[in-house]
Amino acid sequence: MIASMVRVASRALFPTDEPLPAERMIGRGDDVDELAAQLRGGIHRIVAAPRRTGKSTVCRAAIARLGGGSAYTVSVSLFELTSTASLAERMAQLTLANRGPLARLVERVRAGGEAVLKGAALTLSVKATAELGDGVEVALRPGSAASDPHAALLGALRMLERIAERDSRPLVLFIDELQEITDGDYGDGHRILKELREILASSPHVTCLFAGSVEHLMRELFTNRQRALYGFGGFHDLTPITEREWNDGLTARFGEDHVRVDPDALERILTAGRGHPRCTMLIAQQAHVAIVEEGSHHLDLAAAERGYRGALAAERARHADGLLDVRRLGPGALRVLTNLAHETPPYRNLEAKAARRALDALATAGIVNRGTRRGEWAITDPLFVDYLSATLPSP
Repeated sequence: MIASMVRVASRALFPTDEPLPAERMIGRGDDVDELAAQLRGGIHRIVAAPRRTGKSTVCRAAIARLGGGSAYTVSVSLFELTSTASLAERMAQLTLANRGPLARLVERVRAGGEAVLKGAALTLSVKATAELGDGVEVALRPGSAASDPHAALLGALRMLERIAERDSRPLVLFIDELQEITDGDYGDGHRILKELREILASSPHVTCLFAGSVEHLMRELFTNRQRALYGFGGFHDLTPITEREWNDGLTARFGEDHVRVDPDALERILTAGRGHPRCTMLIAQQAHVAIVEEGSHHLDLAAAERGYRGALAAERARHADGLLDVRRLGPGALRVLTNLAHETPPYRNLEAKAARRALDALATAGIVNRGTRRGEWAITDPLFVDYLSATLPSP
């Protein structure tokens, strides 16, 4: 009977390319609890972790915990936006979305443009502008922020405190991939961060959660005394997903498709994934693809091995592009990466200054990250490590 059932899609069981909803997380429940408690208490927090390791999933789950009545929430990702103007407009719209009538008006404007601002809608717009400031104009007049993006962003930032104070509601602002603000696309990043600090520091009803995937840049922004955001919040380090959490979580996922899991098969998936959230999920996804192709409901060691090989094949083009990017960074970066891929100290066969420059460039590109011990570095993606060790000759 099981064999004739409609199978659950592998991607639905093991998603790999978007943040997970809180109810689909594996592990890190304590991280969500702690972040939500700190933010609820009005304490700013910073989460810095490599890409594709669950940072955004945890942060969004914490924000979701606070929404729905206890607090207003505004969440923006600088990876999803492209300019200061788009950031200002989106932030302003999401701020107004915390109020029912204004939320509906924002949606109507986004669908139909400024033409909807007439009659009762225009009256509501004028009243809201008088109450909350110029940020309302940024939200309700799409494209207007382009004429003066910097002023528009300041208006959107000031509106956070105004709406929270007027409604006697705490507001939590989540900015994901904050390090992107230092990129040229956002203009003078130093100026923006300085004014962001000044506005938020005088916004007692607003609590901030900042996240970023380039850890050394994030720590530079918040721990360097010369930076505008120095000391503005404390770091929260994500806890590793334990082996038991992986075992229970993956077994449950396979169980949703009535798949029986052998312990040695699960161990192979976890060993190959090395605890990296996306890589582990991708290997499990490809293992599920393999057993579905066979018409099986049994994950054995052979299927797990096929999952690992399938994950490597699925990532081959991305890995090849990544290696090409490293070559463009110069011979020092390639040498460091080769050393790390073959478990050799990164400084081997390199002058110290050249190695440090190469490591900084690789870290900025999100390819390597610092370890817990002094001088320790690692390649972020374990599947990329396997690709490199098979592609690059041992030093």
